[in-house]
Amino acid sequence: MADSKSVIPLESNPTIFTDLAHKLGVSPILQFHDVYSLTDHELLSFLPQPIYAIILLFPLTKNYETYKTQQDSQKQPYSNENKDKIKWFKQTIANGCGLYALLHILSNLPHDLIIKNSKISNIINQISNQDLTIDDESKIIENLENSIKLDENFGEKGTTEIPEEVNLHFITFIKSKDNHLYELDGRRNGPIDLGECTKDSIIYEDSVTKKIQFYIDHADEENKHNFALMAIGPTLD
Repeated sequence: MADSKSVIPLESNPTIFTDLAHKLGVSPILQFHDVYSLTDHELLSFLPQPIYAIILLFPLTKNYETYKTQQDSQKQPYSNENKDKIKWFKQTIANGCGLYALLHILSNLPHDLIIKNSKISNIINQISNQDLTIDDESKIIENLENSIKLDENFGEKGTTEIPEEVNLHFITFIKSKDNHLYELDGRRNGPIDLGECTKDSIIYEDSVTKKIQFYIDHADEENKHNFALMAIGPTLD
């Protein structure tokens, strides 16, 4: 499926992601936080616990694209066979990876953290109770983007200049209902199972740290520092 449209890429900004998450229907007791290290325990101690999910912004380098192509060629495209455990959406909106990263979080959070009859609650109910294809779900997400007017209400809210060329990408790490850690990326061919979770807060999961470090290690010198992390957890108020 070709991209349905192109949007202004979201800035890696906890305020923007929190505002969008609340508009979609996440509980006001949650917000996004900047993460400055996954290995410095002093810095991690400042984050309110538990951390439910992490969003990584990273550069789309030639090395990464080669890696992605090789990995995806080794398995069949996903057909929603595990949707009772983990929900994943194929990205069909160009530059919309920030929205997809957020939806991958909201659709997989515990139900008591989602407001009833909200936009995301209605989408979760729709995809859970109907036998939909990946393309069917893509249309639902495209309609959602139209309704929230992503560019006007969120894409233009950043403090940095809107880039002419986009070479950065958002993905999500989150725990599933079967207590496994998943990497969720709408540009891949399905959810990526990283193994069983052993911690209540995924910020302390070694598999998250190792996978993010893998991406950093395989970035070229020009992009070594073009990474950013955000996490969703309890508010600081």
